[in-house]
This record gives sequence, C-alpha cells and structure tokens, in this order.
Amino acid sequence: MDNAVLEAQNRIKNKRTLLVKNKKPVKLKPSKYITNLFTRTLISVILILLCAIFINISDANLLTFKNHFFNETLAFTTIHNFYTKYFGEIVPENLNKTAPVFENTRSYTNIEEVNDSYKLTLSSNTFSFLESGVVVFLGEKEGLGKTMIVQGIDGVDIWYSNLENYNVTMYDYVEKEGIVGEFKDKNVILTFMENGNYIDYEKYLS
Repeated sequence: MDNAVLEAQNRIKNKRTLLVKNKKPVKLKPSKYITNLFTRTLISVILILLCAIFINISDANLLTFKNHFFNETLAFTTIHNFYTKYFGEIVPENLNKTAPVFENTRSYTNIEEVNDSYKLTLSSNTFSFLESGVVVFLGEKEGLGKTMIVQGIDGVDIWYSNLENYNVTMYDYVEKEGIVGEFKDKNVILTFMENGNYIDYEKYLS
C-alpha cells in the first residue's frame, strides 16, 4: 500500500515538474497609447536635433531660422493637420472635449469699416471667439490697442483688438464660442487675414 502511495506521489511530482518546464513565459504587450507616446517623443527629439544641426551649420542658417520662426506667424493649422494625419491627435480624444464657456456673446448694435479692420459696437463688453484655433500673438498693435491673434483651424488669422483684459497665454488652444475677454468701451475691432491678405468679415459675422 505504501509503495502505491509513493508511486502516485512521484507521478504527480513528475507531472508538476514537466508542466513548470514546458510553461511558456507570458509576454506583456505594451499599450497602444504608450507605443504612440514613445514614437511621438522620438520624432520630436529627432526634429529638435535636426533644427539644432541646421542652425549650427552657418550664420546664414541661424538668421533664416530666426526670421522664419520669430518674425513670421507659423502655419499652426497646417502643422496640426499634417501631424494628426500621420501620428494621430496630439491630445488624447477623451481629453480634447471641452464645452464652450458661454454662448451667444456676439451681439452687436453697429459695425463700421476702419481701414482694413471692422469696429463692432457690442451689447456688452465681452465677445466670443469666431473660430477655434491657436493663440499666436498677444500684445499691442499700433492704432488697434491690446490685440489677440488667433490662427483658426480654417487657416484664417482673426485679430481681436481693443481688449481690456483676457485669460489666455501664447499658444493656448481656444474653442469657438468661448469668451475672448473684455473690451474697452464695448467696442471690439476685428481683422481677418488669410495668407497675408485682408479678407471680408461676412463669412464670420453673417
């Protein structure tokens, strides 16, 4: 009887040993988000290194770089569309859903053309963004006062001038219908530019 028990225990032990030896290690697959994040980070590092190499080759390259990136408005919309097409959204989709702060804040009682801009007399001292986009300028413009320039997702630069105050910083992404800020004397001066040319306001204020 004891021999039978020992034989049974040995068989169980042998089977357990075989199972442990033949067990394949489980390979943990990295999540898609982590893979994409690593890829984007690597591409960003490569682009920074290429820019550094370019500007260090010669003084002429450095001057070209400064003129293009500091004295001109970058085509953020084009860059964003290119990046999204090949690498996906910069911000995860579930984090990119924001609601407008206020709506229906475009009420104005009068509009008049001033040089290449349009002066609107508002019903209140606030006004909402006419299009979603990226803030590419914050500062003073001669004859227009404190100005915010937003490069819209449609490629049109919209200037919001005569500002009293605002709550955004450079390169913030702003949503259509969100509040631009408060304007002096209930007057907002709007300027519309596309590819360096002034365009009419009808598309946005009709």
